[in-house]
Amino acid sequence: MNIIDRPELAGLTTLRLGGRAIAAIRLDSLDDCEKLPEALRLTGGSAHVLGGGSNLLVHDGDLPITVIRPLMGSRNAEGRPAEPEILGTEDGPDGRYTLLRVGAGMRMPFLLSWTVKRGLAGLEGLVGVPGRVGGAVAMNAGSYGCSTAPLMRSLTVFTPERGLHELGPEGWVASYRHFSLAEPCSWYMSASVVLAMKQADPAELRRIMQENFQKKKSGQPVHEHTAGCVFKNPEGQSAGRLLDAAGMKGRRRGALYFSEMHANFLAHDTKCGIEGRSEDALALIAEARAAVRERFGIELEMEVREWPAWR
Repeated sequence: MNIIDRPELAGLTTLRLGGRAIAAIRLDSLDDCEKLPEALRLTGGSAHVLGGGSNLLVHDGDLPITVIRPLMGSRNAEGRPAEPEILGTEDGPDGRYTLLRVGAGMRMPFLLSWTVKRGLAGLEGLVGVPGRVGGAVAMNAGSYGCSTAPLMRSLTVFTPERGLHELGPEGWVASYRHFSLAEPCSWYMSASVVLAMKQADPAELRRIMQENFQKKKSGQPVHEHTAGCVFKNPEGQSAGRLLDAAGMKGRRRGALYFSEMHANFLAHDTKCGIEGRSEDALALIAEARAAVRERFGIELEMEVREWPAWR
């Protein structure tokens, strides 16, 4: 465990926005979870779990929070990227599945590359998605027909109420871009997850993954500083198309703007000479919701998570 005093959060988020936390607690092993309650007592502030920093809009200023960084599974003892642990196989109605235990701190691009090389299917739709495995669980991340939750067989979590424990599928609730624990808790942190991935042809998986990435690259601002999609897609609708029709594509406020490539991506121009501010991002989001509400009568729901400042 490593505790960092007053870290700046902007550099830890893909949107490159955010003020200072009280502290950051870095967890490198499951043993560190036992020390977490005492560390949080010493630092104070509310606990906020931070992985790769995508899907996150952090306010500016001094934040009354302690950031917990569960990096378990990101590196091995030699400092190289850790690999998933193969637990065995199981037979399903449509083929054989390989069971993998994956640490919450493992980077998603590394996991996708590792699984595709070994002919393990289920995640190839998430190509180009940044962040870490814990974040993919927390958001039930998905794209091109793939979602995280359906692959999960068990989840090891830490909660203040029960400490470190393992849950089966009955222990969580998952839906479109939503994941929560079934048990009551003040907050939770994923430590590791067991995934069941169908065995498939590696060459075919590479082809599908490359095809998905080209689609994403041609329609999404993958090279800009964004937090991913700002809003969830309303049922039967595309939030991006609604925002485009409401005139939000390219709309700018200071260093923040809705991408010209995809109107549901709020981006941060870090090279424009203007300091990016979370209040500009929040103002644009409010304007976008109002514009879609006025034109279509639809209330857009946030997909990006907001961490408010101390007021």
